[in-house]
Amino acid sequence: MNLRQKRARILGCLRIFRPSAIKSAAVSIKAGLKNLILIIRQRIENIIAGAKADQREYNRVMFLSVTGLCFFAYIMLCILTEKNVLNIFPPVPVIKENRIINVYMPSENCTEIIQEQRRVFSDLEDDKLVHRIFYLVAAGSQYENTMSNVPARFIIKMIWIVDNEDGDGKTCLIDLMPVMIEKETAVVKGSEQMFREALEKTVVENVPGVKKVILLEKGVPGKKLWDI
Repeated sequence: MNLRQKRARILGCLRIFRPSAIKSAAVSIKAGLKNLILIIRQRIENIIAGAKADQREYNRVMFLSVTGLCFFAYIMLCILTEKNVLNIFPPVPVIKENRIINVYMPSENCTEIIQEQRRVFSDLEDDKLVHRIFYLVAAGSQYENTMSNVPARFIIKMIWIVDNEDGDGKTCLIDLMPVMIEKETAVVKGSEQMFREALEKTVVENVPGVKKVILLEKGVPGKKLWDI
């Protein structure tokens, strides 16, 4: 491209920004907008007329109108809350993983300590795991009639896991509310001691570092819970 052609192109570009050219472009844009508004108005009038004449068309128009209004409201809500428009569904909750643990409990008539397996959440903290283990042992076997082995209902007040003074492992203390047993309830002889042993064996096996389990009643250790 030579110098004369470059000069002609520059002059052509400058003519576009002349007042008369700008005015002409504005008039054209204004006329186009008026024509577009007229077409939209005619279209709306035709839709309204069709809706008045036909019930099915009326229902369709109302459905589309309500849907459009809801979508517009959703868009405005997303803008106000600075939320992604496509983020419609809540996040999928994380499914907790289970693990199988060994649970020990007195057998029927407290002749021995038996072992069964139970599922617990794998991410339980130590005190929560002890809480779960306590009630699993108290509930007894799923295959034998061991309901009379633990004839009391427990409410756990507090669970502590503390380091032993000699530095050898930890001790788990479980503080219980006072245990109430109905007078007519049959109690199996030796069931309390076997329950304590089964509970300690289960906790020691499944809670890292715990070497001993002590049951308290309102903060007092060594009290008989139900045994005869």
